[in-house]
Amino acid sequence: MKPQDLLPKRVVNYIQDIGVRALDHLAAHIDSPPPAVPPEGEPPPAAPANATQTLVDHWKGMSPADKQQFVGRVSGSVMEVIVASATLPPGLKKTVKEAEKVIRKRVKKVRKAVAKKKKESPRKKSPKKDSGAKPKKKKKA
Repeated sequence: MKPQDLLPKRVVNYIQDIGVRALDHLAAHIDSPPPAVPPEGEPPPAAPANATQTLVDHWKGMSPADKQQFVGRVSGSVMEVIVASATLPPGLKKTVKEAEKVIRKRVKKVRKAVAKKKKESPRKKSPKKDSGAKPKKKKKA
Protein backbone atom coordinates (compact mmCIF):
# COMPACT_ATOMS: atom_id res chain seq x y z
CA MET A 1 0.00 0.00 0.00
CA LYS A 2 1.35 3.41 -0.96
CA PRO A 3 1.77 6.01 1.80
CA GLN A 4 -0.38 8.40 -0.24
CA ASP A 5 -3.26 5.92 0.06
CA LEU A 6 -3.11 6.04 3.85
CA LEU A 7 -4.25 9.67 4.10
CA PRO A 8 -6.81 11.72 2.20
CA LYS A 9 -5.47 13.25 -1.01
CA ARG A 10 -6.05 16.80 0.33
CA VAL A 11 -3.83 16.09 3.34
CA VAL A 12 -1.08 14.54 1.19
CA ASN A 13 -1.13 17.55 -1.15
CA TYR A 14 -1.04 19.93 1.82
CA ILE A 15 1.97 18.14 3.32
CA GLN A 16 3.69 18.26 -0.07
CA ASP A 17 3.09 22.00 -0.54
CA ILE A 18 4.10 22.89 3.01
CA GLY A 19 7.27 20.80 2.70
CA VAL A 20 8.36 22.58 -0.47
CA ARG A 21 7.52 26.01 0.96
CA ALA A 22 9.34 25.27 4.22
CA LEU A 23 12.52 24.20 2.44
CA ASP A 24 12.31 27.19 0.08
CA HIS A 25 11.99 29.46 3.12
CA LEU A 26 14.93 27.77 4.82
CA ALA A 27 17.08 28.13 1.70
CA ALA A 28 16.17 31.81 1.38
CA HIS A 29 16.83 32.71 5.01
CA ILE A 30 19.80 30.59 6.11
CA ASP A 31 23.03 32.40 6.77
CA SER A 32 25.66 30.76 4.64
CA PRO A 33 29.21 31.24 5.88
CA PRO A 34 31.58 32.94 3.44
CA PRO A 35 33.94 30.53 1.67
CA ALA A 36 37.39 30.30 3.21
CA VAL A 37 40.08 31.91 1.08
CA PRO A 38 43.09 29.58 0.85
CA PRO A 39 46.64 30.97 0.79
CA GLU A 40 48.09 31.45 -2.66
CA GLY A 41 49.26 28.25 -4.32
CA GLU A 42 47.42 25.91 -1.92
CA PRO A 43 44.27 23.94 -2.71
CA PRO A 44 41.12 25.07 -0.89
CA PRO A 45 40.61 23.27 2.43
CA ALA A 46 37.86 20.67 2.55
CA ALA A 47 35.77 22.29 5.26
CA PRO A 48 33.27 19.98 6.92
CA ALA A 49 29.82 21.27 6.02
CA ASN A 50 26.92 20.81 8.38
CA ALA A 51 23.90 18.85 7.23
CA THR A 52 21.60 21.87 7.00
CA GLN A 53 24.02 23.81 4.80
CA THR A 54 24.50 20.77 2.57
CA LEU A 55 20.73 20.34 2.24
CA VAL A 56 20.25 24.02 1.38
CA ASP A 57 23.04 23.95 -1.20
CA HIS A 58 21.50 20.92 -2.90
CA TRP A 59 17.99 22.40 -2.61
CA LYS A 60 19.04 25.60 -4.39
CA GLY A 61 20.39 23.54 -7.28
CA MET A 62 17.25 21.42 -7.74
CA SER A 63 14.60 21.98 -10.37
CA PRO A 64 10.98 22.41 -9.19
CA ALA A 65 10.17 18.84 -10.30
CA ASP A 66 13.14 17.48 -8.33
CA LYS A 67 12.01 19.47 -5.29
CA GLN A 68 8.52 17.95 -5.50
CA GLN A 69 9.98 14.46 -5.83
CA PHE A 70 12.34 14.97 -2.86
CA VAL A 71 9.58 16.25 -0.58
CA GLY A 72 7.33 13.41 -1.77
CA ARG A 73 9.91 10.82 -0.74
CA VAL A 74 10.50 12.45 2.64
CA SER A 75 6.78 12.83 3.40
CA GLY A 76 6.20 9.22 2.29
CA SER A 77 8.81 8.02 4.75
CA VAL A 78 7.28 10.09 7.54
CA MET A 79 3.83 8.66 6.82
CA GLU A 80 5.25 5.11 6.89
CA VAL A 81 6.78 5.77 10.32
CA ILE A 82 3.46 7.14 11.60
CA VAL A 83 1.54 4.12 10.32
CA ALA A 84 4.16 1.73 11.70
CA SER A 85 3.98 3.35 15.13
CA ALA A 86 0.19 3.08 15.09
CA THR A 87 0.44 -0.67 14.49
CA LEU A 88 2.95 -1.39 17.28
CA PRO A 89 2.16 -4.42 19.40
CA PRO A 90 0.38 -3.54 22.67
CA GLY A 91 3.36 -4.58 24.81
CA LEU A 92 5.66 -2.23 22.96
CA LYS A 93 3.15 0.61 23.21
CA LYS A 94 3.13 0.11 26.99
CA THR A 95 6.93 0.26 27.04
CA VAL A 96 6.86 3.52 25.09
CA LYS A 97 4.32 4.99 27.55
CA GLU A 98 6.48 3.97 30.49
CA ALA A 99 9.53 5.56 28.89
CA GLU A 100 7.57 8.77 28.33
CA LYS A 101 6.56 8.75 32.00
CA VAL A 102 10.19 8.39 33.12
CA ILE A 103 11.24 11.22 30.81
CA ARG A 104 8.48 13.48 32.17
CA LYS A 105 9.59 12.77 35.74
CA ARG A 106 13.21 13.60 34.90
CA VAL A 107 12.19 16.81 33.18
CA LYS A 108 10.13 17.75 36.25
CA LYS A 109 13.13 17.14 38.54
CA VAL A 110 15.37 19.28 36.33
CA ARG A 111 12.83 22.10 36.24
CA LYS A 112 12.50 22.00 40.03
CA ALA A 113 16.26 22.10 40.43
CA VAL A 114 16.53 25.08 38.09
CA ALA A 115 13.72 26.89 39.93
CA LYS A 116 15.40 26.19 43.28
CA LYS A 117 18.71 27.46 41.94
CA LYS A 118 17.07 30.66 40.71
CA LYS A 119 15.50 31.26 44.14
CA GLU A 120 18.81 30.71 45.92
CA SER A 121 20.89 32.93 43.67
CA PRO A 122 21.18 36.51 44.93
CA ARG A 123 19.48 39.02 42.72
CA LYS A 124 20.72 42.51 42.19
CA LYS A 125 18.04 45.04 42.85
CA SER A 126 17.88 47.92 40.47
CA PRO A 127 17.44 51.35 42.06
CA LYS A 128 13.88 52.52 42.10
CA LYS A 129 13.07 55.39 39.84
CA ASP A 130 11.62 58.51 41.42
CA SER A 131 8.13 58.93 40.05
CA GLY A 132 7.71 62.37 41.58
CA ALA A 133 4.88 61.23 43.83
CA LYS A 134 4.93 62.13 47.50
CA PRO A 135 5.38 59.27 49.97
CA LYS A 136 2.26 58.18 51.81
CA LYS A 137 1.91 59.08 55.47
CA LYS A 138 1.30 56.32 57.97
CA LYS A 139 -1.90 56.48 59.94
CA LYS A 140 -1.71 56.53 63.71
CA ALA A 141 -3.53 53.74 65.43
